[in-house]
Amino acid sequence: MRVNFVMLLIALAIAALAAFGFYSGNKGEDTQLLITIGSGVMLFITFAGIIAVGFGSGGTGNIKVVSVLFFIASVVSNLIFNFFMAMEPYVIVNGIIMLIYILISYSVVRALK
Repeated sequence: MRVNFVMLLIALAIAALAAFGFYSGNKGEDTQLLITIGSGVMLFITFAGIIAVGFGSGGTGNIKVVSVLFFIASVVSNLIFNFFMAMEPYVIVNGIIMLIYILISYSVVRALK
């Protein structure tokens, strides 16, 4: 597995800007910090899988497809919770999405070895 650190920094910057967008959309809410940090972490991890991680000769497409699907799921989930925010469901739903993404990514990496 190779990590392109320049692309990783770009993924971090894009995720930070997206998290700031969610922060701006939640002005004055109690959960503003939660959705900012949660969306930033989720979007960074999935977006890094899209643009910064490679496996050399084969299998890179598999992890990129999984990352794109979970990136879209993360954006949709965060948009929904940005407008209809409740702390407990946000943590539960986004935690499950992230753990399923990590599980599938780990399985793909293990299958490539």
